[in-house]
Parts: sequence; C-alpha cells; structure tokens
Amino acid sequence: MAARSPITCHVLDSSVGRPGRNVPVKLELLNAAANNTWAGLATGLTDADGRVSTLLDPSHQLVAGIYRMTFQTSEYWASAGVSSYFHPYVQIIFEVAAGAEKQHYHIPLLLSPFSYTTYRGS
Repeated sequence: MAARSPITCHVLDSSVGRPGRNVPVKLELLNAAANNTWAGLATGLTDADGRVSTLLDPSHQLVAGIYRMTFQTSEYWASAGVSSYFHPYVQIIFEVAAGAEKQHYHIPLLLSPFSYTTYRGS
C-alpha cells in the first residue's frame, strides 16, 4: 500500500448516490497559544471518486490538538445545478488525542441539500 496523508476525506452526495466531485476542502489546526485562532494546514479538491487523499504529505507528523475540516458545499451545489440548499459549507471539528498522533484519520461526509452526517472512517 502506498503511503497516504495522515488525514483524508471523502464526500458522498447521498441525494443522488454519487461521489461529491470537486468539493474544495480546507484543513486547519487550532492554535491555543495564539488566542485560539485556526492555522491553515492544507487545502484540496475532491477527485472523481469524491476523495482527497493528498491533503498532507505522507511524512507529515500530526500533533495532538483540535482540527477543523471545512467543505465548501455551496460551490459543489452550484456546480450540480442545485439552487436550494441549507448548508453553504460544512465544518467538522475533531480531536487528535495525545498518544494517537500516528493514527490515520479519515473524515467521510455524507451530503444532501438539507442535511449531512459524518463519522470517523478507516
């Protein structure tokens, strides 16, 4: 198996049963030492399968902390011709606990115009 980013994501458009293609994604880390501001780590765009597997270099070492992944869903809905939707973007905030920095974190987003759900994937 090829080396992969320690954090990956996947968007599935559950309203049509297909991958969410070309969704802009941003990954940030909360910097508690700087007045709880978010520091940008990476940006990406979902591929034809709805995945971003190259957010971070495979050699990137995660640090314990609070991370935020933002999916720019309004751009996706506009490209799909959907004019009525509830969430212009989706932010998923998750924690990498001390001692768990070497684990892989996969963030799936199941998306429809008026709802979304997520879970920790594998």
